[in-house]
Amino acid sequence: EGMAAILDWLSFVPKDVRSLPPMHQPSAGDPWDRDVDFVPSKQPYDPRDFLRGTIGEDGSRLRGFFDTGSFIEYLEGWGQTVVIGRARLGGIPMGVIAVETRSVERFVPADPANPESSEVVEPQAGQVWFPDSAFKTAQALCDFNR
Repeated sequence: EGMAAILDWLSFVPKDVRSLPPMHQPSAGDPWDRDVDFVPSKQPYDPRDFLRGTIGEDGSRLRGFFDTGSFIEYLEGWGQTVVIGRARLGGIPMGVIAVETRSVERFVPADPANPESSEVVEPQAGQVWFPDSAFKTAQALCDFNR
């Protein structure tokens, strides 16, 4: 599983600094000029549904912004108010940064070296860059710029 994740990530980056990123031909059922079927609601929603698509209430497939099956999120357990990943648009690799619209909870574990410490659960509002999500965004921008 770990090796597959590494190979998936490498499929988005050029083989060296002088090369272009590897481009893939989009499938016939997912043309580059397709419509985006997913429509965000006025209520907080999962931004991943917009990026990758989702299944509608009637069971039909709602296409997202990027090519079907191409969105790969990384660092999802950290800095949860921002969604970072890679995807393809018309077969062209892209870096993805999206804001989480829902509120999340940040867990800070107890310090095992301090018997008086305890686990802390911090609520974090959606659409806000906290220090951890701001650092995650900066790391992603540096990664995308290589």
